[in-house]
Amino acid sequence: MEDTQNPYAAPTAPPPLPGELVDDSVKADRGLRLVARLIDGALMMVCFVPTFLAIAIDPGNKEPSGLQMAMMALSVLAALGLFVYQCVLLNQHSQTLGKRWLKIKIVRNDGSPCSFGRIFGLRMFVIALIEQVPCLGALFALVNALWIFGAESRCLHDLMCDTKVVNA
Repeated sequence: MEDTQNPYAAPTAPPPLPGELVDDSVKADRGLRLVARLIDGALMMVCFVPTFLAIAIDPGNKEPSGLQMAMMALSVLAALGLFVYQCVLLNQHSQTLGKRWLKIKIVRNDGSPCSFGRIFGLRMFVIALIEQVPCLGALFALVNALWIFGAESRCLHDLMCDTKVVNA
């Protein structure tokens, strides 16, 4: 008798789990990730230069002048503009300016593109909320950053969000 295969039978091999998909991306170097984060922080600091100058104009004045208020408002607008632009870049390319300049990006652990909701909601917002808890938040922030020295070279927020940073 002929051995025929039933085309309607269930597959014999289980489907791959999300972490088992073939991924040929190369993880970004820890140093590059640090420099990208420092670039993003420096850009935000540049936004607040007008506020620093406004305070330096008359540091002992209890009542700020109109010029000082305008300079502080300029700082807030610049910081808000940078934040919105970073969010747009995260939504479109899964990169901040620092990551874009260093040619690295955020992806899911299986190499698939990462959604803006996952990046902003889990990687940024939830982590920022945890870091606001008195005493424990600072400890969490330290552990989060130092986790990158583990075997997988991923921060704790990467593990929580099922993401990784790879060369773009």
